[in-house]
Formats: sequence, structure tokens, C-alpha cells
Amino acid sequence: MENPLTFAELIGEDDAFLEAKIRAKQFAESSHPVLISGKTGTGKNFFAKAIHFESSYKSGPFFRISCSTLNDKEFSEKLLLAPLKESGTLFLDEVWGLSLPLQGKLLALIEKGISCRLISSTSVSLTKRMESNEFRRDLFYRLHVLDLPLPSLHERRGDIPLLVHHFLKSGDQDIYVEPIVWKAFEQYEFPGNVRELKNITDYIKTVSDQKTVQLYDIPPILREKEQVKNKKTKDKKSKTTSLTLMEKEEFVFLLETIKQLNEKGEPASRRMLSEQSNDQKTVLTPQQVRSRLDFLEKKEYVTKGRGRAGTKITLEGLRFLSSLKNHIIQD
Repeated sequence: MENPLTFAELIGEDDAFLEAKIRAKQFAESSHPVLISGKTGTGKNFFAKAIHFESSYKSGPFFRISCSTLNDKEFSEKLLLAPLKESGTLFLDEVWGLSLPLQGKLLALIEKGISCRLISSTSVSLTKRMESNEFRRDLFYRLHVLDLPLPSLHERRGDIPLLVHHFLKSGDQDIYVEPIVWKAFEQYEFPGNVRELKNITDYIKTVSDQKTVQLYDIPPILREKEQVKNKKTKDKKSKTTSLTLMEKEEFVFLLETIKQLNEKGEPASRRMLSEQSNDQKTVLTPQQVRSRLDFLEKKEYVTKGRGRAGTKITLEGLRFLSSLKNHIIQD
């Protein structure tokens, strides 16, 4: 039995998303077939459920068939179980995945007459599949009466902070997200859309202290993958080759130590960095640490905070650290 879902539970304030919700609410009042299209992870299943549970069919069952994962025999068995003669909803998820013989069987059932509401979804262009003779045109026009395209997360990037806070919230407690973390979210493309964003927030909730989200609480793919390759970044990387070996080793020590302290939630103060340098080849005084941190901050490799906030490494700093290590190996 599916849990009820309402349109109020579909989170988003972007104009394209709100327009889709308005259309879906109008479609819920109708009995015509609905075809929901959108990339993987855009919420097609959730929209289908919301349409069902806010329609006159809500007292009947919501029966979902995954068309792209079942073989012909399994799909036929599912159709026998479907509420074709009941006042419920039959949801054909990823309908593009049906073989041509099964498309014919489905078409025959629809033409014979069914009492349930039909909702279909697809992440693949059915128009292109018709052009390549992989999808029947007569079935397409049976399913494609009320058209509901959903925007990708890339098209509604303004909703990312809203969704992150919604997914991270536990009861009445909000989790604070560090500004540097938002930068990582801004640079990532989210090919898996809202579903991927939900997975990322589940990861964060698992590894964080449930109070503050630090850079090291986000999945490696957000921290390590280059998303923006502009001239500014290239210029910064070119600076690596102009440093002496001693400067490279000092910066590696400082950035690596700041990274480790950040991960532990401990302040990376000048005094702490100076003390830890006692175990290095070159001992750095607090004044020397300060001058080097000034350089790193100017290049946006670190941010310096007051008090317990201490110094924190940035995404660019992590990349610079990796580049320095590679150059030291080559040297």
C-alpha cells in the first residue's frame, strides 16, 4: 500500500517547478491519461502519486509497474494484478522500456476499456523512439493526452538551498551549512537531479555532527571533481611551477595540517600550526605562518576566521594541495 502524498510535499519555489505543480493539480481533477516526462531523478514518481492522491481516484489503489526493469513475462503478470477494472490509478513508470509486443498488448487492453486512471512517465524522448520505430504511435497518442514535463535540477538551481535544508532538517532542528559547502553545491551539475541531491544530503546526515555541515561532510565527488575550469583557476595552477621546493613543502604542510584540523573540528590557529611544524624539516615561527597564510588567503586557498573558527581550507585550496603534492613528486 502506497503512502499518501500531497502536492504540498513537493518542495520548490522556482517558476518552472511551480508551473508544473499547477498543471499537475489541474490534471488531478481530470480522468484523462497523463504523460510525465523528465530526466532521471526529477520526481516523476512523486508527481504521479500526488496526482493520484489528490484526485477522485484516491480511494482506489495506486499500482506502479516499472516498465524498464521487467521482462515480457513479468510485465504480463503485473498487468493481470493491476486494477484495470477498479477506480484506482495504474502508473506505467518509464513506459519507453516496453517491448513492441508488450506495447501492443497494453494498447489492446486500453482499447478494450479500463476503469482505472492511466499515468505514464518517461525519461527518454518517446518522439525519438517513434522515429526509430521503437515506440508505437497509436499507443503514444493514447498515453499522451495531458503532457507534464518536469524541469531538471539544473533548470531550477535556485531551489537547491531550499531542498538541502528540507532534506537535512531533522524534526525541528536545522543543520547549519558552512558557506564553503554552498560553493561546492553551486559548482556541481547534479546529473542525477533531485534524487542525487537527496542521496548527498543522506550522506551528509550520516557523517556530520548533525549541527554543522563542514566541507569534509560532503561526498568526495562534490569536493574533488572540477566543475568550473576558467582562466582564473588555470592561472592559479600555473603559480605552482614558480615556487621553490621549500615553499611547496611548507605550503603542503600548512594546507595538509589545516585540512586535518578542519576534519577534527579543531581550530587551525597560527600558534597550533607553528607548534606542529616542529616535527618538520623547516620550523615555522608564528610570524612566518602568518605571512604564508596571508599568501594562501590572497589566492583563496584558505579563509581565516576569528576565535575558534580558525583557518579553513577551501575547495581551491584542496586542489592546490593536490597539485603541490604532484609537483613535489616530480621534483
